[in-house]
Amino acid sequence: MRSFPFARRSSGPLVQPAPLTQAPPTGAGQEGRAARWFLYSAVFWLVVPGVAGLLMAAFLFAPYLHERLPLDLRPYLQFGRLRPVHVNTALFGWLSMAYAGAMLFIVPRLTRAPLYSERLALVNVVLWNVTMVGAFFSLLLGFNQGREYAELAWPLDWLMIANYLLLAVNLWGTTLRRREPRVYISVWNFMAASLIIAFVYGIGNVVWDPAGALTGMNDAILNYFYVHNLFNAWFTTGGIGLVYYLLPKLSGNPVWSYRLAVWGFASVWTGQHHLLYAPGPDWLEALSVAFSILAAVPNTAFAYNFFMTMQGAWSKARSDVPLRFLATGCIFYLLTCIQGVAQSFRTFNSLVHFTNWVIGHSHLAFVASFSFIAFALVYHILPRLQGSSAGAFSRRVMEWHYWLTLVGIVVFMVVLWTAGLVQGRDWLAGGVPFMDTVRAMRPYMLLRLLAGGTIGAGVLLFAYNVARTLRSAPKPAPPRERR
Repeated sequence: MRSFPFARRSSGPLVQPAPLTQAPPTGAGQEGRAARWFLYSAVFWLVVPGVAGLLMAAFLFAPYLHERLPLDLRPYLQFGRLRPVHVNTALFGWLSMAYAGAMLFIVPRLTRAPLYSERLALVNVVLWNVTMVGAFFSLLLGFNQGREYAELAWPLDWLMIANYLLLAVNLWGTTLRRREPRVYISVWNFMAASLIIAFVYGIGNVVWDPAGALTGMNDAILNYFYVHNLFNAWFTTGGIGLVYYLLPKLSGNPVWSYRLAVWGFASVWTGQHHLLYAPGPDWLEALSVAFSILAAVPNTAFAYNFFMTMQGAWSKARSDVPLRFLATGCIFYLLTCIQGVAQSFRTFNSLVHFTNWVIGHSHLAFVASFSFIAFALVYHILPRLQGSSAGAFSRRVMEWHYWLTLVGIVVFMVVLWTAGLVQGRDWLAGGVPFMDTVRAMRPYMLLRLLAGGTIGAGVLLFAYNVARTLRSAPKPAPPRERR
């Protein structure tokens, strides 16, 4: 099998050779099993936050619907319990497990070495699912530490850290035994993301204290250090590594500049800009705003590299649905970065903070951006793990999945951004009764519910396509009888 040009050859020490596309040497025939189960699990955990999100959207539009539920279910299906279920299963179930499965598939191929330990990876996927089952039931039962993105109970925090560390051991161990002399940028991203996130998660969740929190402003500062660096250290660093693997594969073009890819590897600390106008240190707020603006450097490098690599491949995106998902996700990622910088300025932050605008922004990052990238990687990787070169079960279903999800998420975000500006205007103007603003949100909440239902239909088609791809995979040949 011919080599695939992941990066252009040119002068300079940072140019990366072309990693080969053949699978690494296999051991006992179980290579890729854990990666498959990570992806299967990710798709399952995508459905869970989808259902929780639709229930919440329905309650926001028509709160009386909660009173129509059976009395025994009402405590478990209230907004305050559904919201952390929605967030945690989406971030740590769907997205994180899709990332883990993709990394376990990609790293052996880029290093031309077998996975360090398939058995350890299988333990990892089982432990991760145990963690998510524990998160689902404990949050519904009300065991919640009450900190954004850090709601999991103390024992589950330690299991989550163990999950990340087990993944890091496999990725680092495979890379250290590599047969490819140089390390491609995606591998650097995966190694960094899998290791740093364990420390960020542990610090942000205050795991040295079973209470899981500090007190007062100190706790708020630590919480938002964690919130934003969960995005930076794990989802962004790992996600960009996935893009630099998938983009050359799907577009047919080498990465335009490996040097720019290295620049895009850099990241910056942010977090305190979530707490502007709070009683925190002014110097910390100013430093965080400065770092948020500096994030334009790696983001611009990534953007330029992406558009230059896509030269001549845009027409291919019309027929190649995974490439279209990937390109759309990258464009939404760039919009996320632009919006994030804008929100770090005090004047604009004072308008949109504590409004629906922020919910729209988080969905721009985690649904429109990273989930679209994850859809592309599942469609590309899963058939290959199943031993099929034909792709997903149905291209037509992929098309419906793409358009339903795209239309749904765009309407969802525009509605919430508009609602947020209305809320911010009323609150800054003063004199507008709070309940008048709440009542003004009703038509926006209806549109949010309808848009969420459209996204949900796309997700169900995605799950159906994955299930049919699994069922239609070629069966292994039976062992030959001895004579």
